[in-house]
Amino acid sequence: MKTVLVLGITGGFGGHVAEVLAAQGWRIKAMLRDVTKLPEGFQSAQAIAGDAGRIEDVRRAAEGVEVIVYGINAPYPIWENTVLPWLDNAARVAEEQQLTIVFPGNVYNFNPADGPDFDERSPMRPPTPKGRLRQAMETRLKRASENGAQVIILRAGNFIGAPARSTWLTHLIKPVSDGYKISAAGPRDLKHAWAYLPDMARTIAELLARKAALPAFNVFHFKGYLASFTDIAAAIQQVTDRKVAMKSFPWWWLRLGAPFSPWIRSLFEMRYLWNSEVHLNDGKLAGLLNGALPHTPLADALLQAGLIERRQHQPEFRHG
Repeated sequence: MKTVLVLGITGGFGGHVAEVLAAQGWRIKAMLRDVTKLPEGFQSAQAIAGDAGRIEDVRRAAEGVEVIVYGINAPYPIWENTVLPWLDNAARVAEEQQLTIVFPGNVYNFNPADGPDFDERSPMRPPTPKGRLRQAMETRLKRASENGAQVIILRAGNFIGAPARSTWLTHLIKPVSDGYKISAAGPRDLKHAWAYLPDMARTIAELLARKAALPAFNVFHFKGYLASFTDIAAAIQQVTDRKVAMKSFPWWWLRLGAPFSPWIRSLFEMRYLWNSEVHLNDGKLAGLLNGALPHTPLADALLQAGLIERRQHQPEFRHG
């Protein structure tokens, strides 16, 4: 039986990939600090107590697997001291055991001034410290591919999908008494890259089904949706038939707390992405999959992620 180790199964990316692979007959192993926190729906998975910061734990968890799905998403304030060491442990184990490692890339690596269109050959000139860390992570994975591992990076925009609790839209879309309210984090008509996690997970499954024919190092861009806040409002109205109000995100209010909060300072560091367009060209991926790219309509993705609810029409009563 094909076996995968999922690091970060409690997160959006890791959880959705594990769900799709389990449905396809893969045996799921999951390493967690607290095995009692294994998400519902994964009772058949093998939960292994361990810490991504200890290579001996990762090595033990990876025994008997052929793929590592790296879905760990550290909180912004601790990135500097964690993201590279944690990834290095997984990369070293993948090298030692000649495993495939799957990694979700993002757009931090690119400078919007070089765009707005980016494909897999586009230069990486990240304008922020977090972007440079993401670039360093991919550089580490490239080295792993030269030392016995196979690497599959799927680059995407902002996530949409439950239970990714830290996604932006969970904070930017809120129900109100007469409909919904959207807090636009940037210009309302500026296009942003968004990715529906179940579609990403199905794409990973398609790539893993072809991994024997793939080279040692692979980067694919996942286009997902190129949608503005105005487009999102229209999608909400399409399925809810309710009013959608829009206001500007209160960056000014957050600025007051920035001197006291590393988290808020991290948000400001990445604010530039809300004022710039980064378009991911998925031509390479479409070519590999013969155009059969998993794609859920945006309105349905918002519904299935639990961000909105379909309008329930009341029955019509007639008096005879």
